[in-house]
Amino acid sequence: MLVEKIMTKQVVTVNPSTTIEEAERLLDANDIGRLVVIDDEEVVGIITDGDLVQHHDLNNTISNVMETDLITIRNNKSIQEAAQLLSDHRIGGVPVLDNVKKLVGIVTAEDIVAGYVREEQVEKLSPESSAIYLSMTRSREYEDYWLDKIKGYGYQVAITQTGANAENLPIKLRESTTVAAIARGVIKENLREKMAVSNAVKDAYTQLELVNPGLGGGFKVAIVRGRGRLAVSVFGKFGHALVDGPEQLAVGMSVV
Repeated sequence: MLVEKIMTKQVVTVNPSTTIEEAERLLDANDIGRLVVIDDEEVVGIITDGDLVQHHDLNNTISNVMETDLITIRNNKSIQEAAQLLSDHRIGGVPVLDNVKKLVGIVTAEDIVAGYVREEQVEKLSPESSAIYLSMTRSREYEDYWLDKIKGYGYQVAITQTGANAENLPIKLRESTTVAAIARGVIKENLREKMAVSNAVKDAYTQLELVNPGLGGGFKVAIVRGRGRLAVSVFGKFGHALVDGPEQLAVGMSVV
């Protein structure tokens, strides 16, 4: 599936002279986390809600605080390439350009996860969508149903659960996922295949950490291998001692 199939086409844009106050109002009104900055029909920057939090002069213009070292993606790239781009640069979304560098959309981590879910073919589920469905099961009966269904497509599959504080969470996710994958025969116990699991977990964790930095939590993890790739889906809650956060879902993949 290509980026143009999952991106948000109606992009909320501003110009460099927009004030921080106006930008904050647009973010709140549209319930989004970033604005694309346009000058003379050219993309010149991006501003996120995180950028605005650090600046208290509401009359200041976003030209003084926007990110101008732009990371973009073409609309004909795959969602796997988009997921890797967000993971590599630890960002939550990028502007999408066409072949003449015109803004045609924006793609976020949430769009990518939704795209994986939609990437269900007539004959077979993809490893990514299979992992997502399995990780979100809430009962033993529903879990068994999806395990049988996924194995019926010839995929190798494993599930596990893990939780930890913020400091230990990425390590615990990687360790528990690798152990489950080896125990269930999803991967062999060699460095190359263990690295494939580690890379997929890193993809998923990066998406989660962008939304909930500095928090631990508890998660259900599904690992599915098929079609020459390995998918890891992580579903659960971030939180701390005083309050639980909302449920979050992220998926990572790796070639294996």
